[in-house]
Amino acid sequence: MTSTDATQSGKLILDWCLLFDHSMLVLFDSGATHSFVSEECVSRLELVVHDLGCELMVSTPASGQVSTNLVCARCSIEVVGRRFKVNLICLPLEGLDLILEMDWLSNNHVIIDCRWRSVVFLEADGLSLISTHEAIQEEVDRALCYMLVV
Repeated sequence: MTSTDATQSGKLILDWCLLFDHSMLVLFDSGATHSFVSEECVSRLELVVHDLGCELMVSTPASGQVSTNLVCARCSIEVVGRRFKVNLICLPLEGLDLILEMDWLSNNHVIIDCRWRSVVFLEADGLSLISTHEAIQEEVDRALCYMLVV
């Protein structure tokens, strides 16, 4: 996948983040099953790679099926001023440095704002996430207000 493909799809969010304090173009992809780093980025930053212990086949829109067995483990990234560690599987990406996947997004309570094409982190102070079931129960209990984010 290229940055042009991502921009034209209208379903994906592109933004900038820091990988080991270097500015990188990142694709936030709620449909991806893994997080990825471009082979070019690995080479440019001289990142340490490890063997996955197996061959991983990845389907990409631009290159079809791609095979890899390399990962950069516990990479330090900064997204919207917040620091995280992430495992990044090495792939031949064109025009993109990183792809952050669904589990990373959900584990870090990231909301994809489709209207403004950006990512938003919920503030932890005073807020809690509730399920649809809990929201319905709040309504039954005549709660003054609640919000569902879908």
